[in-house]
Amino acid sequence: MKLSCEVIKDLLPLYYDKVCSKESALLVEEHLADCPQCRDELQKLNMHLESPTISNQEVKFMENISEKWKKDKRVSFTRGSMLISALAALICFVSYNLIGSKLLPDGTLVEPFALIPIGYLFILLFIISLIFNLLFLLIAKLKKNNKKS
Repeated sequence: MKLSCEVIKDLLPLYYDKVCSKESALLVEEHLADCPQCRDELQKLNMHLESPTISNQEVKFMENISEKWKKDKRVSFTRGSMLISALAALICFVSYNLIGSKLLPDGTLVEPFALIPIGYLFILLFIISLIFNLLFLLIAKLKKNNKKS
């Protein structure tokens, strides 16, 4: 049975690793006997790749990048939560004033009162985020000063 080079190229890694069936191996060997292109492909699989060598300086460089990224991630998260909570509080208070209140004919006052405590909760979240942001920046500054010492 004559197989195309594309099928053989798909089978070559299995043949090279000796994990294909005996029948597949026989088909590949028959094809390799007649096809120099597929033999070249098999030779490419035979080439051993060198394992990369990484110096200590490169490892330290990558660790520094990783540490800086983790720090930046925390600071960015707290800054983002500060921004979102400040905007949400502002939206709550502005919405309360825009919606306004009205007096029903039976004398009942109707107003979106729930927006006020929700706005204050967002202000509290803003303050907490601000404190965490300042703590992260203070810790980073202390670590920087300790490295200089």
